[in-house]
Amino acid sequence: MRTSAPQVAVSHIDVGRTSSSASAFTLIELLVVVAIIGILAAMLMPALSGALEQGRSTQCKSNLRQLHLANSLYAADHGRYVPGSTDIFSSQLNRWHGNRSSTSQPFVGTNGPLACYLGTDGNIRACPSLYRYINNANSQSGFEAGCGGYGYNMMGVGSLSFISGTYDADSVVTGMAPEGISDPAHTVMFADAAFPQPPGSKPKFLIEYSFVEPYTHADGSTAQPSVHFRHTGHANVVWCDGHVSSEDLTTPYSVAFTAFNVGWFGGKNNTLYDPR
Repeated sequence: MRTSAPQVAVSHIDVGRTSSSASAFTLIELLVVVAIIGILAAMLMPALSGALEQGRSTQCKSNLRQLHLANSLYAADHGRYVPGSTDIFSSQLNRWHGNRSSTSQPFVGTNGPLACYLGTDGNIRACPSLYRYINNANSQSGFEAGCGGYGYNMMGVGSLSFISGTYDADSVVTGMAPEGISDPAHTVMFADAAFPQPPGSKPKFLIEYSFVEPYTHADGSTAQPSVHFRHTGHANVVWCDGHVSSEDLTTPYSVAFTAFNVGWFGGKNNTLYDPR
């Protein structure tokens, strides 16, 4: 006589599903995951920030090359580099980067002497890192606004001051002839610039500044630095031969200026600014 195989009971509750206790995160597990994500984000942020600043610095160097090219084209047409400011001892309405109708107004780049050499809009391209340091509400925008955060070696390239040994109205009317610069590869043309305000012992903010100041003026009077080391402690510089470098702050002026990353590169002399 045939007998039936024993039947195995199958629980319908366990088929095709798992228990809720095996699939859910506990609060502790969730907090651990969040903590790990936070740690990873904290580790990656400096690298990401550094990469972003490297990109800004690269764009800044490109801007400086364009300024060098524009000034070189100006010199080819006029026989001399653009003057830094022909009326700095009088009306102060003209700069190498633009003109203005009154000293309470910002400079307009499209009216400047380099405008026709700078592309479609004629404006100086602003350093992309400048906005991180310049507070437009406090920057006295009518004083030097419009230079894009770049300073010009007015004493040595944008005037005849170092050649004449004077800093006066006559010496600033014209810029240097390119052939008059004895060592172009070691003579500054443009660099990252800014200036603390007020410029005494307790400055509160930075403004745009049109010039990179030498260690001393051509007449031997005391100068204050304006090179701004804003790219993770470095300042970008374009030299008279057209090459661009990134320089460290090696010569501080005061604790107050150094706190704003403003100082000099090079030694305590005018070697890198003097065209002779």
